[in-house]
Amino acid sequence: MQESIIIIGAGATGLMAARKLSAAGFAVTVLESNDRIGGRIHTIQPPGFLKPIEEGAEFMHGKLPLTMELLEEAGIRYQPVGGHMLRVKNGEWSTQEEFIEGWDELMDRMANLKTDLTLTDFLQQYFSDEKYALLRQSAQRFAEGFDVAEPSDVSVFGLRDEWSHEEGEQFRIVGGYSPLMEYLKKASIADGCIVHTSCTVKTIRWQFRRVEVITADGRAFTAQKAIITLPLGVLQATPAHSTAISFEPVISAQVQALQQIGFGAVVKVIIQFSERFWLKYKEDIGFILSEEAIRTWWTHAPDTDAILTGWLGGPKSARYTTADDNTVLQDALQSLANIFSMPVNEIQSLVTASHIARWQNNPGSLGAYSYNKLFTNEARALLHKPVQDTLYFAGEGLYDGNNGGTVEAALQSAVDVVKLIV
Repeated sequence: MQESIIIIGAGATGLMAARKLSAAGFAVTVLESNDRIGGRIHTIQPPGFLKPIEEGAEFMHGKLPLTMELLEEAGIRYQPVGGHMLRVKNGEWSTQEEFIEGWDELMDRMANLKTDLTLTDFLQQYFSDEKYALLRQSAQRFAEGFDVAEPSDVSVFGLRDEWSHEEGEQFRIVGGYSPLMEYLKKASIADGCIVHTSCTVKTIRWQFRRVEVITADGRAFTAQKAIITLPLGVLQATPAHSTAISFEPVISAQVQALQQIGFGAVVKVIIQFSERFWLKYKEDIGFILSEEAIRTWWTHAPDTDAILTGWLGGPKSARYTTADDNTVLQDALQSLANIFSMPVNEIQSLVTASHIARWQNNPGSLGAYSYNKLFTNEARALLHKPVQDTLYFAGEGLYDGNNGGTVEAALQSAVDVVKLIV
């Protein structure tokens, strides 16, 4: 008789685990709350856009072995990201290579730190002098924007490991990431896996080697094991939250451990224009780092699409959680007007389509991706251990390594949890 497994969540982790377990002969059922698969991977083509855009994950940060292997297996092409990374401040443009004064000193201090601290405490303890004001601001903004982290609780050890890691060349998937998710789904189904969408899990009842999963509409699914691959935002939700999941009996240690992993927010603004007006100001723009309300922007280089994507991560994005889309769009356009020293109405006149994604507002994720807090490593160590050979946790937030918060992290976490079962 086949051993049965329920996988909760059809994002990259859930689908990768389903693919491997189905191929190994397990009876796998995947339950997904959204009406689609992919989780925080979502390639879409909203009205007015001339080609698909990425609402969620967009880049492959380096030659990541698992992601590249799957893309090649699926016959999906990818290409290097083009253009240079530039900074704009008070109308002055500079290259990213002209880095912030004191950054090497900061990294050296991080490297020699013996006891972990939050970034806020670290900067206060070692870089409180007025001469470090710009350095403090830059470090905080980098933690917020790139790591979507709250400086007052993000781990310096975690930042040190990530910031000292050479990322290498970045790539973009031709046609987007979603086709890779469809490939994993089809491969799993071909091996007997069953995938249910629009199936929101509310309760997980369990005992040794038996799981009963109850959904919001009252359906019950049973198996011998369950792998929980939901985003941390959902797993961290308070019991009163509409998306919260309860365990019966309660697994207090694991629930507490989940709270020790950071999970940040992001606002992503994707705007299509009638022309690439930015070429008049700078050629070969890849990324722009600015001081504006929407700080980070990127082009689709080397493609010639007239699209700019704005990004605001971390606690600063909270002010847009309840704002309407037009408010976000107007702030984005004003940011671009300031960056390029153009009248905002001139930029507005060039807009042909726009789309705004706020993952913290999505009930299926309640956030964007994870970051390390002070006790995250200890929490992950606990969550990597199966609960009585019955409950397993996996996902990008549980990945230990240099590619945290990425699709690669999600895929690798699936591989790791499957090794515990097969």
